[in-house]
Amino acid sequence: MNIGFILAGGLGLRMKMSSSLPKQFSVLGERPILMHTIERFEAHKNIDCICVVCLETWEHYLTETIQSYNFKKVRWIVSGGETRQQSVYNGLCALENDCSSDDIVVVHDGVRPFITNEVISQNIELALMKKSAMTGYRSTDTLVTSPNGKNAASSLDRDTTFTIQTPQTYRLGYGLKQYRRAYAADMVNTVNCCELFIKLGERIHIVNGLKTNIKLTTEDDIAYIEALNKIFHEKSN
Repeated sequence: MNIGFILAGGLGLRMKMSSSLPKQFSVLGERPILMHTIERFEAHKNIDCICVVCLETWEHYLTETIQSYNFKKVRWIVSGGETRQQSVYNGLCALENDCSSDDIVVVHDGVRPFITNEVISQNIELALMKKSAMTGYRSTDTLVTSPNGKNAASSLDRDTTFTIQTPQTYRLGYGLKQYRRAYAADMVNTVNCCELFIKLGERIHIVNGLKTNIKLTTEDDIAYIEALNKIFHEKSN
């Protein structure tokens, strides 16, 4: 079984939004951005069911919104935690009660609405062969490190540096094992799955991503996402 695992547990603090709605419920076109993302997984022929990890106290609102769009594959709505790592783990533990350890979990940000069928399919295929996969594209900008945020300390080799996105995909049993290893090692605040796996010494295989698979993070992203939505909508018509 292939499970779409959509993370919608963030507060969106970097957005500095005037609205009381978390960014995953902000409107893109005529629908909340999260509904665009769920629709991508709902429509994918190889996704059997969907788990949404929701910002705590917003579960009822999310349930009603999903019902209003008549999505059929959403099977679990799970409360998120205080950190992204805890939110992922909460969702994986909920799946453990109903799913096989060999089932594939396709972890994706709820505010990346332009994920394509091809990238989802390639993640599933690679995870089936190699246990885990992550989506990314080769960096086109020069990247530097700056521990103090003021001065450049070192530069990274652009030819061997990738920008990582979601989906990040793996077998359920494999993911649970690594998250439990992390907690046992007092590793409690990793940004995403692949970072956690890499820190534990695991080898993660890369699926080629797309720049259009953008994540709504700051106000600067809004105009770009709105333009992309218009383009994607025109293509679908």
